[in-house]
Amino acid sequence: MKNAIVIAAIVFFWTTACPVSAQQQYRPLPIYPQAQTSRHDSVETDKAHKLYELLRKENRRLRWDGCLASKAMQRASRMVKGGYFDHEDPHTGRNPVWESVSQCVPVERRSTRVPAGENLAKGKDTAANIHKALMESPTHRKNILDPRFNRVGVGCYESICVELFVGL
Repeated sequence: MKNAIVIAAIVFFWTTACPVSAQQQYRPLPIYPQAQTSRHDSVETDKAHKLYELLRKENRRLRWDGCLASKAMQRASRMVKGGYFDHEDPHTGRNPVWESVSQCVPVERRSTRVPAGENLAKGKDTAANIHKALMESPTHRKNILDPRFNRVGVGCYESICVELFVGL
């Protein structure tokens, strides 16, 4: 009888001290909001990857480089936001990409001259059409086929795509 009273007291205390039953207390935590990528961003990313696949068909030595891709995306974004389309920055008259590309080169190779190149494309078109236009241009074609280049990063932002090439 004494055990029954103790159990009843514990149950009474538990139900009065905890107003909600254990089953009702369980609620999954809300999912932490993650950065949402817009359809626009995914289209640009897809275009960049398709351009890379087309580049690889032309030059099998080229390998994707995430650092170069990030720099290419930044470069395209800067041009769109700055309202220009040129290898040279209108404010400095210099091509700012070389400093960016050097950040993607391993430290031990930075003291030597590393071959690098840049292709720019503008227009809202498919990756296939952009690639075709680049291949029809002698200077752009030379960058794509250059045997010295073995790394590439591609970034597209709105109507501008940038291809950055490096030989490591």
